[in-house]
Amino acid sequence: MKAKENEPTQPDHSTPALQPESLCVHGGWRPNEVERAAVLPLVRSSTYLLRDDAYAAMLEGRAEEAWIYSRLRNPTLDAVQEKLAALEGAERALLYASGMAAIHAATLACVKQGGRIVAPRRLYGSTWDLFVNLLGPLGIRTDFVDYNAASAVERVLDAGPVDLVWAESLSNPTMDVTDVEQLARAAHARGAKLVVDATFVSPLRQRPLAMGADLVVHSATKYLAGHSDLLGGVVCGAGPLMKECFRKLQLAGGCMDPQGAWLLDRGIKTLSVRMERQEAVALELATRMERHPEIERVLHPRLSSHPQYALAARMLPHGSGGMWSFVVRGGDARALRMVRRLRVALEASSLGGVETLVSLPFNTSHARLTESQRAEAGIAPGMVRMSTGIEAVDDLWHDLSTALRDSA
Repeated sequence: MKAKENEPTQPDHSTPALQPESLCVHGGWRPNEVERAAVLPLVRSSTYLLRDDAYAAMLEGRAEEAWIYSRLRNPTLDAVQEKLAALEGAERALLYASGMAAIHAATLACVKQGGRIVAPRRLYGSTWDLFVNLLGPLGIRTDFVDYNAASAVERVLDAGPVDLVWAESLSNPTMDVTDVEQLARAAHARGAKLVVDATFVSPLRQRPLAMGADLVVHSATKYLAGHSDLLGGVVCGAGPLMKECFRKLQLAGGCMDPQGAWLLDRGIKTLSVRMERQEAVALELATRMERHPEIERVLHPRLSSHPQYALAARMLPHGSGGMWSFVVRGGDARALRMVRRLRVALEASSLGGVETLVSLPFNTSHARLTESQRAEAGIAPGMVRMSTGIEAVDDLWHDLSTALRDSA
């Protein structure tokens, strides 16, 4: 948190160049001779003493630099945003009250009234809902296309002016891999911005900005926080786009509470060890599940059976996180019976926590879609999405295999 010009002098909390695992621990806050706390202080104040530098910042359109009100700026949020920017290799990061608040801000930073979005058919259900049912009636059109069909993507991009190309590093819940580099080239050739939702993989497994994305978003609720105990979102990027994202934060009011930011910082400190464990457990379970006679299909980007196995190795060379999906024989009814018989894994939405969570897209993330729309999005009847935690592999395997047996 380096002091700006005309701002009251503060201790320098900046950190030297560190590897991502070290940035998770030390980024954003360092104790010093003035403020000796080893742990980031929690500043709960909603307001601050007004001085001339704050007035000047507001009048000059630099509200994000002003110490006036915690909807605009807060010392605890400053430190966590600095850490996240360093992890993403971004100029700037902004924290929001939820992942959807971050998605909303990033979208409106790129698209104006009457604009057009291109998005994948295989998309997080609430993002689809935002594009279709909130932005659609306001005159913003979204064209959905299969990102696995390059020629189809080109045709849709060429169908008219496009402001925003939206992508997910890994699609939710079908685990499709996005070629971020190729999509960035295609978007920029048409004058469009590329925004990547990298929630499933975290900054430790992919940095979309380095691959050509203009903005990257995360639901900080998930892997970044890691303990299913807070809501948050983050947008990372640079320049005028981030200034637009700040304006959406300032005017829509979707700011993160300092307590949430403090918890988020604590969660990020263990991100590297959590993800390493979750990845290992997920891959072992997916490998075993692929051999189970009651399973039609397993979707995990690290399995050679995944249709984009080679692309995953290129886009996600350091790992792919703990998310995977599988399809149970017998459709949604059988899958629901199986999930309700689990005794270790929890049937719950969300993901990225230390506990294993399972959910069924048909009654959670994609419940607003019709059966035919889910089919178009690659969601087969009987699909189960699993967010693997850090429990013992054999305990989780016994839980899954027993639930499959008892649901027959």
